[in-house]
Amino acid sequence: MLKVIENMRKIAAILVVLLLMVSIPSLVLADDAEEDQDEQDFDEQSQEQENETQDLEYNETEKEIEIMNNSLGAEIRLLQLEKSILKNILKGEMAVEVLKGLEFNTTALEAILGEMKILLEEVKTANTSSNDSVMIFVELKQEAINYTKQFREKIRELLDDVKLNEIRERIRELASGELHNYSKMIQNRIRQFNRNQLYRLYGIIGETNNSFINEYFNGNITLGQVKLQMCKMINQMSKENRYGVFSEIKEENIKSKIQAKSAVENIHNTGNGKGNGGHN
Repeated sequence: MLKVIENMRKIAAILVVLLLMVSIPSLVLADDAEEDQDEQDFDEQSQEQENETQDLEYNETEKEIEIMNNSLGAEIRLLQLEKSILKNILKGEMAVEVLKGLEFNTTALEAILGEMKILLEEVKTANTSSNDSVMIFVELKQEAINYTKQFREKIRELLDDVKLNEIRERIRELASGELHNYSKMIQNRIRQFNRNQLYRLYGIIGETNNSFINEYFNGNITLGQVKLQMCKMINQMSKENRYGVFSEIKEENIKSKIQAKSAVENIHNTGNGKGNGGHN
């Protein structure tokens, strides 16, 4: 009987840790969050995938802007968008060169690339400290998505699947020092952001473990290891204190999700964005 009770306690402790592991990530940006979103890759998506992506864009944008409650979070998102647009411009230019070699008329494609280059400059100069940074990001991202779709549609008008796959193979191994520099810069900003968030979380817990935070920032341990250590600390608290920590984390998560949802709804209701087949 005592063994059964002990096992039940262990299971309960594990469940608490798992519950906290689920709660904490919303306050901390994961390492792999800087990866480009599939909907912004012009050469990788089938029509069926595109239709599915359209349904996901709204929710994905909500999730993205949850970290934009400070200038560092806004800088991360705009840098990610900048990198994604640059990547598609570079791929687009390579595709145009291939099409020219095949004697296709690429005027329409080059015009879209020109608009994307203008958009890239807008992203680069966006004010991350502005109160409107969320609105700016969502609008610029939507324009990037729209221009990417336009480019993809134009290519489909020119090429059958066989030719399209040939071009994809030619540009698939795209390597750019510029893109690599973006990745390094984004990774650094993410670690800075996560370090700040970890201090916030430790503040909620009432303890600080600088060594774990520094080890993470220097790349010696993963964010998951830091969160696991944090959860173990919480699990060792009294039931009352543990409940207080969980409630505060949950409250912050809900608040950030509501703010993100409201912001995206307001922006989508205005119907803003230039890359939708016309200009404002």
